[in-house]
Amino acid sequence: MIRNLILLGLVVGGLVVAGVIHIQQNGNSLSVTVDEQKLKATAGEVLQSGEKILKNAAANSTQHTR
Repeated sequence: MIRNLILLGLVVGGLVVAGVIHIQQNGNSLSVTVDEQKLKATAGEVLQSGEKILKNAAANSTQHTR
């Protein structure tokens, strides 16, 4: 449970840093907006990076087992 909350916090924090999520506070109100185009672009980049990492890991594991 705690691990999931930490992971969720890291994901949301990363999206804020990447400029996908914008948080604005005006007096007593808080506004959160999501830039859908940036979200799709960022998600695509993350998926491509993840695929490369997995392919490299698979290639390295097959080399070590030979």
